[in-house]
Amino acid sequence: MEVRANGISFVCQIDGPEGAPWLTFSNSLNTNLSLWDGQVALFADRFRILRYNTRGHGGTEAPPWPYDLEDLAGDIVALWDELEIERSHFVGLSIGGMTGQALALGWPERIDKYVLAGTRADFTGDFAIAVPQMIAQVKRDGIEPLAEQMPLRWFTEEVRAARREIVDQARRLIATNTIAGYTACADAMTRLDYVDRLYEIDLPTLLICGAQDIGTPAAGMREMARRIPNSRYVEIDPAGHLSNIENPDAFNAALSEFLDGTAD
Repeated sequence: MEVRANGISFVCQIDGPEGAPWLTFSNSLNTNLSLWDGQVALFADRFRILRYNTRGHGGTEAPPWPYDLEDLAGDIVALWDELEIERSHFVGLSIGGMTGQALALGWPERIDKYVLAGTRADFTGDFAIAVPQMIAQVKRDGIEPLAEQMPLRWFTEEVRAARREIVDQARRLIATNTIAGYTACADAMTRLDYVDRLYEIDLPTLLICGAQDIGTPAAGMREMARRIPNSRYVEIDPAGHLSNIENPDAFNAALSEFLDGTAD
């Protein structure tokens, strides 16, 4: 379905029973809403689930840029307003988690339980070197080279060798996106700077990280958990960046305990 919000036409999908609590999923860069198929299959019996494709991803429009993570968070609020969602649980992975930080800092009253997965709160170190390089490459060569490169960053070596199907899935996700969408959203990440504000997030919070995640390392997420007052941290081993599809059993178990209220 398409929903027009914040002046943009978003590709969205809604699953689950009407009247159930809302649960919103936000994707990583270079993927689309199908990233969460394994979670929807588990949670759609008891939550009303909203998934959407970020600006420039999977058929969603990419307005002129630059824009910031606050703009991406504003997209979520605008979608909630358009769909008459007063409050929702929130799960964001990678840039979805960065967007989620802007969301929690700007609109905390709209969030119930709050989950950040495979993400970070600063633009430093190897990440600050890699992102501008990838932006330049995409501007020069298009999206196609990312389909070969990103699975090397997203998945452990063992998974790449033994489970070719999820590598192929990742490459299909990347192929649905656009140069404009990638470069604009990646550019927004270069202004990520929430580390010193994480203490302001006063929500029931779960942080999930793959032990072998090289893009958003576990040490950084452990520090985020230390700074967010009402948070708990789960490290999934083995798993790389897309822990929800590399090790879905462990990811779903952590998410179920948290959302269902057995691990508040």
